[in-house]
Amino acid sequence: MQTPSQAQVIAAGRHVLTAAASIVAFASVMHLISGDEAGKINDALSQIGAGVASIATGVGTLVTVLSGIWAAYTASTSHQVAAVGALATVPGSGVAGVITTQTPEGRALAASVPGPTVVQAGTSIAASIAVPNKT
Repeated sequence: MQTPSQAQVIAAGRHVLTAAASIVAFASVMHLISGDEAGKINDALSQIGAGVASIATGVGTLVTVLSGIWAAYTASTSHQVAAVGALATVPGSGVAGVITTQTPEGRALAASVPGPTVVQAGTSIAASIAVPNKT
């Protein structure tokens, strides 16, 4: 099931409030509550509706901001290299590991990804990763 959009939540909220206002109007017509009480209840329902709309707007904004932060995080070089390195643990993936350069940047990148699948060039582990599979 797909999560409802902000517009869908607000639309559903309007219908709930419409139903509640209809019940209040019916109770007023049947003299179960006074007209003054019905007015106060309708005012309260309007405030609740405005609050729900504000919350839905805030949640929508928060989701947008968090999505942007997640996208920036997963687009980082170290995260992408780690994702490819993780493929080395999947049988049949065709990835044996990731070998970085022997530069300060390459060493730092290899060090930023824990595990044996991302290594710097010139190491014995890199030599074993670079050996062609003879099957």
